[in-house]
Amino acid sequence: MKKKLASIAERRQLLVAQAEQQRITLAKHIQPLKGGLSLADKSLNIVRYVKKHPILITGLVSLIGLLRPMGAVKWMRRSWIASLAMRGLRAWLTKAPPAEK
Repeated sequence: MKKKLASIAERRQLLVAQAEQQRITLAKHIQPLKGGLSLADKSLNIVRYVKKHPILITGLVSLIGLLRPMGAVKWMRRSWIASLAMRGLRAWLTKAPPAEK
């Protein structure tokens, strides 16, 4: 029984050392991506905030509509096109790949 426990402990030590080495290697490889990932993270935070506070967007659009009606029309057109593009992109990304035969 002691041999088995010693073997398990030795294996555990080996796995912990491998995991530590993999973390170090991963940290080195991820370093160049940090800037882009940071920007993506900030963008997602903005999107989440806007989703939680839709009244802000409504107020902003209303204010633009009152101050610059033609500007509001342009932005409505742009947002409509963007929403259609996002729907198409979402549908394309969630589409299941064809089954292999």
